[in-house]
Amino acid sequence: MTTSQDLISTAVSEEWLNNLLSKAIEAKASDVHIEPDRDNLRIRYRVDGLLYVSETLSIERQEPIISRIKVVSNLDITEHRLPLDGHFEFRYGGLGGFRIFNIRVSTFPTVYGEAVVLRILNREDSLINLDSLGFDEGQLEKVNSLITQPYGMILITGPSGSGKTTLLYSILNILNKPTANIITIEDPVELQMDGVRQTQVQDVVGLTFAKALRAVLRQDPDIVMVGEIRDSDSAQIAIQAALTGRMLFATFHTLSVFAVVARLIEMGIPRSVISNSIMGIISCRLVRKICPSCKTPYQLTPNESKLLDIQNSEENNFYIGKGCDDCRQSGYIGRVGIYEVVPFDEDVRSAIIENEHPSKITTILKNKKVKSLEESAMEKVYQGITSSQEIIRVVGKKI
Repeated sequence: MTTSQDLISTAVSEEWLNNLLSKAIEAKASDVHIEPDRDNLRIRYRVDGLLYVSETLSIERQEPIISRIKVVSNLDITEHRLPLDGHFEFRYGGLGGFRIFNIRVSTFPTVYGEAVVLRILNREDSLINLDSLGFDEGQLEKVNSLITQPYGMILITGPSGSGKTTLLYSILNILNKPTANIITIEDPVELQMDGVRQTQVQDVVGLTFAKALRAVLRQDPDIVMVGEIRDSDSAQIAIQAALTGRMLFATFHTLSVFAVVARLIEMGIPRSVISNSIMGIISCRLVRKICPSCKTPYQLTPNESKLLDIQNSEENNFYIGKGCDDCRQSGYIGRVGIYEVVPFDEDVRSAIIENEHPSKITTILKNKKVKSLEESAMEKVYQGITSSQEIIRVVGKKI
């Protein structure tokens, strides 16, 4: 029997959840972490890639809050032992105008109870023009050339949270025409696109990436997007699709162009097949942009100059953000991509087939003036877009 206290608790939890999401959206957070501890319930926002504590609540608030999230996500409120995944829509704004956000929910059991992560997805943030993602003019020209190929495979690589999905959706948005049959296989579908047939992988019922990809090839696709190549089966089928006249885009969780080739070889793909099926590889990262309100000149330390391999750093202008109310004292607002765009031409293909050392391929790319990830990053430092500390954090020392 529902008591008046239960109804009050439910109403408070509903109001709290609405306020939580509204504040997270206003802070431009991509994720909200709800984390139980021994005595407290900690709330953290991920803003521009880093986590910040928003508030700390009494642990007694945990159960009604988690239950409310499960109810709106259509999850089993009685299940506390297993991880659960769900989603719901959140309406942000009022009568003057509102936006619908898709909230992806993930619960995870811990020794102090269930932790929850809410991923905030916004169509307006995901469909960004390619020329606004951070490519320089030369890189943008190469990307536009790659994505208009009639067939072949283009791989986008980088760690989690490096902007791979945003780049994929931006590419599909360009290619989304009534004359093209575009099908995606994702886990999960982060953004619903009109005119694109999207499928979500469901391992629990046996719908894996490989099984879905086999079925997709019988659907007469022109363009296929695979959320992630995870195993040899999906890699084999994806390459088969690319070699039989389809354009295929996929992400690969590796840290460099060379690692992609090495990983595919480990999956049993012959070098000749790799070189003939891949049209190009795009490696990406996201770096924070210096806050314009507190941007100030900065002199590199000797250690920073050494890590970034910069000679005579006093001859260049460098900047940092001191921290202000506009940027929550972080010194940064927003993020921008840094990229390495590697089209596969005859020289690169020959080097892969002949099992050349990565240093030989690096030399080939340098001779062709292919900008490396590090060079792309440093260009944004010299332009005053980001800081030397941010580049060291994201990319590491210069190789």
